[in-house]
Amino acid sequence: MNQSYRCLDCLEGAVTRSFNTSHLKTQCSRCGSFSRFINEAVLEQFQSFEESPPDTLQWSQLDRKEKLVISEQIVRRGRSIDDFAVST
Repeated sequence: MNQSYRCLDCLEGAVTRSFNTSHLKTQCSRCGSFSRFINEAVLEQFQSFEESPPDTLQWSQLDRKEKLVISEQIVRRGRSIDDFAVST
């Protein structure tokens, strides 16, 4: 089964691979950067949380990397948003 990945720099570049991983690094054909490409399912979860932040988590206090890790854990590891907490 093929999996799609999106460039985190421009979000326009996309590649398809025959394996399923959280991310990969490759050169983007759209923006030219050698960048991290995120699993499209993880990116969709991230964007969903950006549009409608989880009530049980202080989403706005997290940086982009932390948000992506949480999104990856939910999509690829079967965790719940309730498994995470933000400490101040």
